Amino acid sequence: MQKAIRVRIAGFFSVFLLLLGNAAWGQQLADRPRKAAMRTLAYDATQETVIEGTVLSYTAESATPPIGAHFVLQTAASAIDVHLGAASFLQANHFSLAKGDSVRVVGVSSATRQGTVFLVRVIQKGGQSLVVRTVNGAPLSLARARTLGAQKAQQQEGAR
Repeated sequence: MQKAIRVRIAGFFSVFLLLLGNAAWGQQLADRPRKAAMRTLAYDATQETVIEGTVLSYTAESATPPIGAHFVLQTAASAIDVHLGAASFLQANHFSLAKGDSVRVVGVSSATRQGTVFLVRVIQKGGQSLVVRTVNGAPLSLARARTLGAQKAQQQEGAR
């Protein structure tokens, strides 16, 4: 009888360790795209440039990294893939883009596996200007989400 109990306990721990290992592995897989994006998208403020042109197309959620709003900017020299960050951040700040809009962007070109992308820090359209990244290149949409999450947690703690 004691042998049967030991076998059950050993089986329980084996299943527990298997589930724990799967959870840890799943978390590592979930973090891969974020870590890969952080490695490949270096933002060096000393390399910032200003580019002006016309919007050829706009996509709120691009399938190609980095994830988020992209548009193709036609300059005098070429067409450039431009990344803005989360489309929801643009909408929350009442900023929109459409084909044919004339824009001026400040940012840095960054190489990715899919090619070069221009990471915008500031975008200007007409009399409207929007800062979408910090001076270090962190998207403000992510900073805002973290801030809102921290505020929500504090509110929940205060309600206890």
